[in-house]
Amino acid sequence: MGKNISEVGVEDLVQAGLTVKEAKEFDEILKETVRRSKGLEPREVWRELVAQKMLKPWHPHGLHQLVYYSVYNGWDASSNGPPLYGFPSM
Repeated sequence: MGKNISEVGVEDLVQAGLTVKEAKEFDEILKETVRRSKGLEPREVWRELVAQKMLKPWHPHGLHQLVYYSVYNGWDASSNGPPLYGFPSM
């Protein structure tokens, strides 16, 4: 089982393909968004991340996967339906 979005850190972001500098910047925004989304269901957290346009088309695919799967960590599609997704645009 993977990490929950609140557990993702700079090291994870670097492993997903960001430079250390990019990872630190992304981590700050991610932590703030997650903090503001505390108590919301994963779909709402995902909507907030997408609304902030955090994920860019040029970000590594591994970063997109890390964020998506961390938001929906523990999601039960059989009872909740499929999780929301989105494609980043410029």
